[in-house]
Amino acid sequence: MLNTLILAAGLGTRLRPLTDRIAKPLIPIVDNSPLARQAILAKKLGSEKIHANAHHLAHQVQSAAPEIGIDKVWVEEELLGTGGPICRMWKEGERGELLVLNGDCEHNLDVESFLQKARSSGASCALLAIDNPKVNTLCIDEKNLLCGIKNKFGKDGKSNATFTGISWYSPKAWEKVREKDIRDFWEHEIPFVCTTKGNWIDIGNPEGLMKAVNSQLSTFNSQLEPAGSAGSGRKYFRMKSAGHSLILQQSHSEDKDFERFVRYGKLFSGLGLPTPEIYAVDESEKRVVMQDLGATRLCDAAQPMLYYPRVLEKLIAWQEASEKAFELDSELASRAFDEKDYAWEQSYYAENYLGTEKVFPDLIKRAAAQPRVLMHRDFQSQNVMINNSEIAFVDFQGARNGSIYYDVASLLWDPYMMLSSETVKQLFTLWFSANPRLKNIPFDSAWEDFLVASLQRIMQALGAYCFLSKKKGIKSFEQYIEPGAKRLEEIFSLHKGRC
Repeated sequence: MLNTLILAAGLGTRLRPLTDRIAKPLIPIVDNSPLARQAILAKKLGSEKIHANAHHLAHQVQSAAPEIGIDKVWVEEELLGTGGPICRMWKEGERGELLVLNGDCEHNLDVESFLQKARSSGASCALLAIDNPKVNTLCIDEKNLLCGIKNKFGKDGKSNATFTGISWYSPKAWEKVREKDIRDFWEHEIPFVCTTKGNWIDIGNPEGLMKAVNSQLSTFNSQLEPAGSAGSGRKYFRMKSAGHSLILQQSHSEDKDFERFVRYGKLFSGLGLPTPEIYAVDESEKRVVMQDLGATRLCDAAQPMLYYPRVLEKLIAWQEASEKAFELDSELASRAFDEKDYAWEQSYYAENYLGTEKVFPDLIKRAAAQPRVLMHRDFQSQNVMINNSEIAFVDFQGARNGSIYYDVASLLWDPYMMLSSETVKQLFTLWFSANPRLKNIPFDSAWEDFLVASLQRIMQALGAYCFLSKKKGIKSFEQYIEPGAKRLEEIFSLHKGRC
């Protein structure tokens, strides 16, 4: 009888904060998790009973086991090491041959051939190895037997190789395992070592995780579930397995904001701001693996007005983090949104919407003179995610050191939502009253500055809708041109009435 034990009890320390949320063997990699792939492999090899051990987030492994095809999960209240779970299974009545697989790696190794060679080797246990010069710690003699492990025991051999985490034990060997560190058992039992070639990736760190994603994408034949797209050309896909999910962001090859997205994302989440955590990055392919914030944007919510006060609260927290963010990232601090940027926005609007070169110099000067904070720069309802009770901001790579009023203007006058003017003023009043940075500014002055920032923002939005729909051919933006024009007319009417 062949039993298979999939090792799934690791802490995943090097992959935090991802492994604070998901047990490492259950991390979705394209269309499945490493634990599920190992269970599929075990079944193909004829395993009659599939086991897994678990410790960190053990309840997740237990919940996933039936769907994955694991017959028994051995929860370890305290980690038993590499030999402990093998010994425990024998003591509790499991019998037969034992194949041990590693639950936190991705590979295409020929394990069936390994089993055949192990059984015919004459040894009571066997290890599957590959050549990986960085960690070739197994010392192998001329008979393909283990004669040492570097910095552990034994002597140098004829060749060296890397242990893949895949091993086999005959019933006789399984009965003898007592050590917590399985290497102590190997020193005395002398395993046969089968060295093979193939693709083997340890997903224990962000680099390994990204390599595993790239490897699976290269052989993946089905279509990944789309999770959104952006006017910038970025595409988002949802990687799912056993109730867990991650987002794979794919930027286009000429995405000049890719580096900023990664750097700002790590900065903002590190400051506790409501942005997705970034877990792995491939700069050459311009791919990012990050936290899945769900599929509901503020503009998609069934009752969006329930969320606006909390979104404004999060925006205030974002603005309150300005000094710390600027201190930690000098490039962001110096990336001021100033007169030249406001002039560009107006020219963008004039060229793409009006078909002229008209600009409004007085408006530019007034907007550029407003108090400065950390500015999201595209703070509208499509970039605010609602996930159960959580609220988070996305598409933040355009962040600047700019007007305190710009983001709130972008949110409240958003043509995607078309809030009434009365509602806009009520929500602005709420934001103004709760914002400690405005406590010494009269409401009327703040409202006037808000209208100035609002004119700027809606001109930019109108220019973008026209450019993306007419010149880029993204027709979905065409429907927002008329609402955007209506917004601009409303704001201008309110602004003119105060001049």
